[in-house]
Amino acid sequence: MRTRISIALCTYNGERYLREQLDSIARQTRLPDELIICDDGSSDMTPQIVDDFAASAPFTVKPSRSDKNVGSTKNFECAIGLCGGDIIALSDQDDVWHRDKLELIERAFLDSPLTGAVFSNGAVVGDDLSPLGYTLWDTFRFKKKQKSCFEKGRALEVLLNHDVVTGATMAFRSSLRDIVVPIPVAWVHDAWIALLISIYSKIDFIDKNLIDYRQHSNQQIGSVKRNFTDHKNFARSITDYHAQIAKYEMLLDHLRQLNLRCNDYAIAKLCDKIEHLEVRNSICKSPKIIKTIEATYELINRRYHNYSNGYLSFCKDIFWGD
Repeated sequence: MRTRISIALCTYNGERYLREQLDSIARQTRLPDELIICDDGSSDMTPQIVDDFAASAPFTVKPSRSDKNVGSTKNFECAIGLCGGDIIALSDQDDVWHRDKLELIERAFLDSPLTGAVFSNGAVVGDDLSPLGYTLWDTFRFKKKQKSCFEKGRALEVLLNHDVVTGATMAFRSSLRDIVVPIPVAWVHDAWIALLISIYSKIDFIDKNLIDYRQHSNQQIGSVKRNFTDHKNFARSITDYHAQIAKYEMLLDHLRQLNLRCNDYAIAKLCDKIEHLEVRNSICKSPKIIKTIEATYELINRRYHNYSNGYLSFCKDIFWGD
């Protein structure tokens, strides 16, 4: 049984690396059925590169260009909406895909009809594609424990703690599109999509590097491997709990507006995450004795481990706060 695969690729001033990415898509052992390219108002040669590629590509290429810059989240929302395939594979403009990426993704969906999304690992490389010696999963702490949760259908537990799904490695069934759109601008598209699909379907992973993820100075997010000091500094840097609370409240509102059956466990976990963030916001404003009591309670009930950075976040709230 053959599925139709669409690629949703977003571009913005990507002339430096885009040709290599497009060439890697054209070299796939399983070619896509269509490539949707949404450009976010580029001012460089990106549109010309896309047109040149479309003229000779061995599959349908459908370019779309915005007159104004809407940002990566809304640009991906647009590209996802234009895809006509059964499977939608997301693509950044500056990576390089391994030749068997789409073939393995298609096989994963065919082998598991209940799977709603699939993602893989990726080798992190420099701007010249030289290996940097680590992978995306090394940076996201996607290890044995987290993999086990995904295999048991408990991906939501991992994703409410930290992001592990890189959009550039993700593909999902188009039948779930109406669940994930619209995407609020406050969210990064891949985190939003992964969380929602984990609530309504199963997310599988391919334990293999299927892209070279380019690490360079101009990218929006990037993937840097952190040591203990980096994790400590990251934990200390999180202070805007209001923004985090607002994001997860958006997710709850979205679930209510879908008018679809949602399991009580997922709702309870989301509410628990919000409550934990509210407690942390309160702790940072409390006297020393109060914050110690409240933080210790959060530690005992394991919400620091379930929804934050464990003992590092606990120490941040007790010792490193203002």
